[in-house]
Amino acid sequence: ALSNLSGLEPLGFRTDDYRIYGNWVSRESVEPGDGYRRWKTELYGSIDDEFASLLDQVPDDVLLSQIQWGGVARAGIPELNDPIRIPATAADWMTDDELVLGVVLDGEAVAYPVRILAHHELANDEIAGQPVSLVYCTLCRSGLLFDRRVEGRVLDFQTSGLLIESNKIMVDVQTDTLWRHQTGVGLAGPLQGLELTQYPVLTTTWAEWSATNPDTEVLDIPAPIFPDAATSPEQPPIAYSYDPDDAYRFYYDDPDVWFPIFDTPDVFDLKEPVIGLAGGGESLAVQVATLVEEGPRVFAVGDQVVALVPGRAGAKAYDVAGAGLTAGPLPSLSEASDTSLMLEDGSSWPRVAAPQLFWFAWFGQNPETATWPAG
Repeated sequence: ALSNLSGLEPLGFRTDDYRIYGNWVSRESVEPGDGYRRWKTELYGSIDDEFASLLDQVPDDVLLSQIQWGGVARAGIPELNDPIRIPATAADWMTDDELVLGVVLDGEAVAYPVRILAHHELANDEIAGQPVSLVYCTLCRSGLLFDRRVEGRVLDFQTSGLLIESNKIMVDVQTDTLWRHQTGVGLAGPLQGLELTQYPVLTTTWAEWSATNPDTEVLDIPAPIFPDAATSPEQPPIAYSYDPDDAYRFYYDDPDVWFPIFDTPDVFDLKEPVIGLAGGGESLAVQVATLVEEGPRVFAVGDQVVALVPGRAGAKAYDVAGAGLTAGPLPSLSEASDTSLMLEDGSSWPRVAAPQLFWFAWFGQNPETATWPAG
């Protein structure tokens, strides 16, 4: 039926055909027609009975058609709640070159090792007295930090088991609202349309982070998640392997994606890390590798002027709209801290959140985006 509708011949492999026709549905914004909502909610309800009610909240059938199953049930990827953190000096199992997601709030520094977040994708935590959630999308390799306080209550987030354009959709326990990871906007449910407050995150190496933040805390290796799997005293509970780069290794080695996405231009490889900037209706994808090679740079995007200061694996973003700088290499840098950028003239400019993610994920949300370097 999908072949007849689209004119696209199937390849005969389930996963490949899933991507082919899923991409077509997204690209063409196909109107599903009468009966589609009932069919999809019943189909997904047969996977997890909670999917039916979650999806029935989606207000638009075209949007509903673009939401895909991610291969697990709701909370099927177990989130971390109030995870244990230890001082950097006690984390002798960390290696210099492994990736961490570094956060500083009100002077309190915390490192979230990617080796841990890749297995859990969510950490409902508290930093400097602020309830936050570090949400990591393994498919687009992007970690974002959200404030959990919404309309006078603190939300607890879970993996929903659903995706849109191969990007994570999370769900909160309190209201069952679906939230789009990349934007932090309520996709469907009681809090639809609300946008979560976002804080800056730095993708970097443990060596770089711990050198600049010697007092940082770091997530400890979690206890085994599946104690019920033990069948005898001799068989220990089953735990994840938390070795660096263990999770999703085959996915990152594969140039293709696993789930349907928009057709993405080959300006960059699909899984090329970029930093996304947006303002005034315009957007820009900055290639991380080139930025690291060329050094700090100023970008003008719509009504925003942002300075990016790279490290070893990512960059910090600063709002320099009033600094009188023009697009190009940053001419005068005194200090780039986790909270502000100090220029040589003594002026200080605040740090802002700017997502780092794979190219396909940024393009899926920003199909009119410009790129740097220009493609």
